[in-house]
Amino acid sequence: MNNDPQSGSRAVAGSMEASSAEFLKRAAACPSDLSVWTKLYAASQTMLSAVRTQRVVPALTEICANLVGCEELAIVEIERGSNGVHFLSAEGLTPAHREVLIQNARQLESQIDPGNVRILVAEEGDPDNLGSLGISALVPLWKDERSSCAMLLFQLLPQRNGFDAEDREILQLLTIYAGPCLRSQKRG
Repeated sequence: MNNDPQSGSRAVAGSMEASSAEFLKRAAACPSDLSVWTKLYAASQTMLSAVRTQRVVPALTEICANLVGCEELAIVEIERGSNGVHFLSAEGLTPAHREVLIQNARQLESQIDPGNVRILVAEEGDPDNLGSLGISALVPLWKDERSSCAMLLFQLLPQRNGFDAEDREILQLLTIYAGPCLRSQKRG
């Protein structure tokens, strides 16, 4: 296994370039589906630029704000075997939301399933439901023997009524690329 951060960055960038080219091709070929392909292309281009400039966290915030309509989010890394929650980013979070995440670190970690974006709904009477903590979506970034990492989206902008199919596609793209990009940046 290659632990060279530059090699990892190049591999992630190469994969994102291929995906980005495919999104652009599909946008041109499917004008009726232009919106989703255009958004995926914009998200992949933003991530590609972020990898090259080592600014992945701000790029994730930009994608969530501009393409998904969520300006209240956190990117957290949870250390295994401790209640340590490290905020890699926290945009628009209230102190109460921060405290809830810290207090529920184990529950949160148990819900991180790589590759499986979760759209959450608050269910009364279900203490294991992350939606009851105010989280609207959980985007897993990685889970290994040392730590787990996820991007948590809270309240969407007032003009939004929930996540649509395009949002889900963007979040799925992020669960594929954001974790490797962040890890590559952290090792670099």
